[in-house]
Amino acid sequence: MMRAYLVAGTPGVGKSTVASGLAERIGALMLELGELTDPGELEVHPVKLAARAGARIRREGRDVVIATHIIFKPRSIPIGAVIVLRRSPLRLLEELRLRGYPEEKVLENVEAELLGVVYVDALRKVGEGRVFQIDTTERGAMESVELAHRILRGEWSGDEVDWVSLLERDGSLQGLLSMLSARSART
Repeated sequence: MMRAYLVAGTPGVGKSTVASGLAERIGALMLELGELTDPGELEVHPVKLAARAGARIRREGRDVVIATHIIFKPRSIPIGAVIVLRRSPLRLLEELRLRGYPEEKVLENVEAELLGVVYVDALRKVGEGRVFQIDTTERGAMESVELAHRILRGEWSGDEVDWVSLLERDGSLQGLLSMLSARSART
């Protein structure tokens, strides 16, 4: 039976690179979220994604690794695992600014990473036993691919990620929260 594996996370955590490497490693098709949307489609409902992904996987007839920031279950295709890539909110802030994202989008994504929005959504939609985290902050792409592969083989259960506690311990949480609250005051 064909399976889908989601490599998920906020923008800037390494989803496309890790998903591509993992797909190659397990002999699966790799899909980007954009391949499941129509040109110019800015917002896509998870139900549409599920239908499109399910149809594509059935047409291809093999396992698929999907790089996505939206958690969804491809229609009629079981999810083997969701691997949520995580990156320190402070490093993500730098990465997204380097990529030229508008400041509002940078802060929105940093806030989502700090709160673990993608991880929590995956737990809610897929369930605890099939959702895993990898902290990519200090890891290269190939190491992250290897860890993802170990997760799929049942050899590793992933990282525990708690940015709030970590940033509080190193003294940087208050500054980040101030920056994020200034954003909230503007909107």
